[in-house]
Amino acid sequence: MQKFNAKKIGNLIYRNVVLLKGGIITTLLVAGGLLLVGSLLSLRGDHVVKSSEFIGMFSLLFLLLGVLFTFAIFKEMHNKKVNHFYFLLPASSFERIIASWLLSNVIYIIVFTLFAFIIGQLAIIICSVFPSTDMHVLPIFSETYWQLIKFYFFVQPAFLLGAVTFAKNRIGKTLLVVLIIVFCIFMYNLILCFMFTGGAFDVFTSDPFSTDAFSLAQEDLSGVGALLFSIVLGPMMLLVAYFKITEKEV
Repeated sequence: MQKFNAKKIGNLIYRNVVLLKGGIITTLLVAGGLLLVGSLLSLRGDHVVKSSEFIGMFSLLFLLLGVLFTFAIFKEMHNKKVNHFYFLLPASSFERIIASWLLSNVIYIIVFTLFAFIIGQLAIIICSVFPSTDMHVLPIFSETYWQLIKFYFFVQPAFLLGAVTFAKNRIGKTLLVVLIIVFCIFMYNLILCFMFTGGAFDVFTSDPFSTDAFSLAQEDLSGVGALLFSIVLGPMMLLVAYFKITEKEV
């Protein structure tokens, strides 16, 4: 594995932010407006922004913008008119993929969470001028929030790989691959169910044992699925993306 320079990674992150600053600012303004309006609407009635209400808005924007941001970072690499400037940058493939992952995953999570918290808290401050609304802290850091962050943290590298691999219809092709993987996982669990019940025809019967077996198969008793998803899958996607960038440099 190639060595990397922390200063070069920082410069790559800064370069991507500068190149995308126009889109980033516009997107944040739109997202901030939606979050502000949604927070103000949730204050109606009980005059409190509930965690479930805010996380519902936050989750949709967080996942959608996270995917779009990931693909935007690698847009330059697929542009035949300017991609030679990208590959001439004094940085290794390893440094490129680490910088892109840090920006689209870790930094994105921190920045968007802080931004959403400020917008939601601003809505509470605005409404606190009315006697019916008491000042309170936006309850964003709930269990649902941490589950969302965990999901994005481990799934995002798959979209990063898609952004590196595909030159056209990148989001659509990546989603298609993800659907195929999900289908394969479902079939894997279904095979486990067949093993528990002793045959395919027993799965769809009303026998209690078949019903319990199907539920157990869905939970993946072996833990292999959870291990691959949380530990192996994310790093593996980054490793494959690294080799893809290396191929394109040649």
